[in-house]
Amino acid sequence: MDNEKELREQTNPIYNTAKAVLLHFCIAGDKDAPVLAEKFGVDADSLIGTEEQKVALSLELTVVVETRYISTNKVVSNYKDSTIVDIACGYSPRALNEQFKDMRYIGCDLPIVTDEIAPVICEMCAERGTKSREYHGADATNYRSLRDALGTVDGEITIISDGLLTYLSNSELTELCTNIRRLLKEFGGRWVTSDTDLNPLFMAALKAVHGEAAFEDLVKTMNVYAEQSDTNIEVQNMTVLAYDFENTMKTVTDFLRSVGLKWERVPMSDYVTEIGSLADYSDEAKADYIKSLENVYIWIFTPDEDFKETEENYDSASFGVTANAHGGEMKITLRGRLDSVTAPELLGVYEKTTAQEKVTKITVDASELEYISSAGLRVLLLMTKQAGSGNLTVTGQNETVRTIFEQTGFTDIINCAD
Repeated sequence: MDNEKELREQTNPIYNTAKAVLLHFCIAGDKDAPVLAEKFGVDADSLIGTEEQKVALSLELTVVVETRYISTNKVVSNYKDSTIVDIACGYSPRALNEQFKDMRYIGCDLPIVTDEIAPVICEMCAERGTKSREYHGADATNYRSLRDALGTVDGEITIISDGLLTYLSNSELTELCTNIRRLLKEFGGRWVTSDTDLNPLFMAALKAVHGEAAFEDLVKTMNVYAEQSDTNIEVQNMTVLAYDFENTMKTVTDFLRSVGLKWERVPMSDYVTEIGSLADYSDEAKADYIKSLENVYIWIFTPDEDFKETEENYDSASFGVTANAHGGEMKITLRGRLDSVTAPELLGVYEKTTAQEKVTKITVDASELEYISSAGLRVLLLMTKQAGSGNLTVTGQNETVRTIFEQTGFTDIINCAD
């Protein structure tokens, strides 16, 4: 493995999850998924076949993946004249889907993903004589990286995000929504996702796979644990919970207004008539599942024209990192945005410096650091583990960075100084 790829994997290990999703597409019967799985070294044949193997992969997750994929694709296919912008596209077969053969498609994801999937998809498109596809490395929280991916787009866009929101903190959600609002105001179009209703969808899939009695027992168990818990788990600002609909719906809509987005909700049942991953279940069970999708929604977002924009600078300074070590103490200076695209650079500088001298104390000058994402936090955590608890100090952080530290609990892990 080359050093650059290794650094990308360490800072963004979640990319492997995207490959595993291919197995769910294989179970669901997507014709392109087994081909992609083989090309990317995902062993589909050894994992798919018997009912026991399907359960081992968690069949309810397969039902979720298939349902949101089918419904989202059908919604998006209504906008034939727009360019599809698939954020966090992963290794999905969407770019090969027949519904989109005449539409322009741009896939955006971590560079480690897009560098691998782009040549494979483009080769398959060439073999089929279909429109070629574009892929760009981008961070969803980084406006400039997303805007650069749309450099040759002329006309409206339809943004898709499947599974992305579940991996973002609330600060990252704010960045994402702000970026999407600005892109939609410039190009026109909409943002389509079912991520906001992932919990209701998962609950419907659980009931379909395990049956009514098992589902009710599970809900009772969840309620008991919730009542006995001494802590309140923070719910994301874009998460609707089936068991706390009223409160979480208010949180979601209040948040959407705060970031300047309007919304429309359409029932998944309008777009899903059958689910391949439930092929072995009774007609009654399958019909009950489709019926349950009347209460699960795809969300379609557009900019709120009445939203009052604040003066924001979307063109961040180029990322920069300098480091030196002497007498066991390492000093690092950061500039710009530390996110999934730039975090590997920081990790590379850190590893190169510590390879030359043992470091037991680290001071990070963040006075020119504009923003830090979960990938950047992951690098700081790695540095803290190696230097020892209490031996990493961040100085000069702005209000945005300090708030992120506080919201993620990093103020308990690192030292923050003015």
